[in-house]
Amino acid sequence: MLKILLITLAIVAITVAGITWARHNGYCRGGDFMQHITERVSRKLDLNDEQKLKLEAFAETLRKLRGDWSERRTQMLAEVEDLLAGPSLDRDRVMALLDERHQAVNERKGEVVDAFANFSDSLQPEQRTRLAELIAARMEHRWGPPGWTH
Repeated sequence: MLKILLITLAIVAITVAGITWARHNGYCRGGDFMQHITERVSRKLDLNDEQKLKLEAFAETLRKLRGDWSERRTQMLAEVEDLLAGPSLDRDRVMALLDERHQAVNERKGEVVDAFANFSDSLQPEQRTRLAELIAARMEHRWGPPGWTH
């Protein structure tokens, strides 16, 4: 269970980092970067049609959550601007905003874990091994080799 959770978190982190990088570098204008990722994973893992459907369901869950969180982020930024416009920072309101954000993540994390578990459970052992290798390689590429510091 812990291994699945860690893999799920790693995939979410990789996906978010990839989307952020792609948007920053202009690769997401007019295209669906998540679709690019699912096609790439499908190709690298040689997924069958059922596995592709489960991967797409996982990707759709991430798309939906990203959209929901993006809307909430816009609202939260407006509230932060209002808080900063005052003579002093309302610490209680800032804490409440952070609590709301954490609560939203906690409420929806089960959806992400379930969607990823459905996909992961459909993989053959060699595909799971390859997926773990892809994640590890991406994490090393993104964050540097073990022991690497900023």
